[in-house]
Amino acid sequence: MKQPEKWKETIDPFSLNFKNFKLTKILGYPHARNDVFYCKGYINDKDIYSFIKYASKSDSNILNEAETINMLNFNFLPEIIEYDKSGKYIITKEVLGERLSTILQLNKSEKAIDYMFEYGKTLALIHSSNNKFSEIKHRKFFDIPSEEYFKENNIEFVGEYLRKNKPSTINKCFCHGDFHYANILWENKKIVAVLDWELSGIGNKEFDIAWSIINRPSQKFLKTKKEVNEFLKGYKSILKFNKEYVKYYMCLIYYHFLNVDKTNIPYKNYVTKWLSKNINPHLTSDNFVNN
Repeated sequence: MKQPEKWKETIDPFSLNFKNFKLTKILGYPHARNDVFYCKGYINDKDIYSFIKYASKSDSNILNEAETINMLNFNFLPEIIEYDKSGKYIITKEVLGERLSTILQLNKSEKAIDYMFEYGKTLALIHSSNNKFSEIKHRKFFDIPSEEYFKENNIEFVGEYLRKNKPSTINKCFCHGDFHYANILWENKKIVAVLDWELSGIGNKEFDIAWSIINRPSQKFLKTKKEVNEFLKGYKSILKFNKEYVKYYMCLIYYHFLNVDKTNIPYKNYVTKWLSKNINPHLTSDNFVNN
């Protein structure tokens, strides 16, 4: 997979004191919240291609990512080469695969819906994990914003819906925390890697599902009712979930996303239309309404 050129200021990865890994060359700079480097190096005299993630943010939790991966037992986990026990960095071996966005862009004959069952099933497998995981850290996306925000964006009806329909319970399970297309690699319609476990832990099942199936800016799939239903069908092949709760958290997340890039008018129109349709009291959540 081709990685981007340098797009932001980062630390110099050659300045890090690795234990066993010997860094020889930086090959790319993947887009990520922390500093991430695609690189070549060697360990035990063997050449290896890998990714270095450095905790450049004050709230980074790379140690949680490393400990979580070590506790799980899936064939789609990245292989850890080494990590710093104080949480400064983690190095994982490269996995050969592509994001679904890239697959659909390069091969016009591919259909997104053919990937959705596996997509949803994999999240349910993750949610089935049992171990002594830590609680997920609180994020702003969990909160209902102030009434002023709704007024500023002319979506008061969303605020009213969120306040009146807040789920009475939280169905807790082990959650990935950031399960979406950019963190998933595919090969031959199978998921070969689920990346970025930094936000994982015991959390809200339905929120984690909602986070996975919302449509992000520039995303070309999970925009239709059939694709969303196929994802949920895959999930339901392993675990049950509350559809009303998932719809609620999708509305909450979409509401937050409206404020990420106010200049993206097409996306704002898409989200506003989705919210208007799905908050309609005459509709049920048996089939989420998409464009």
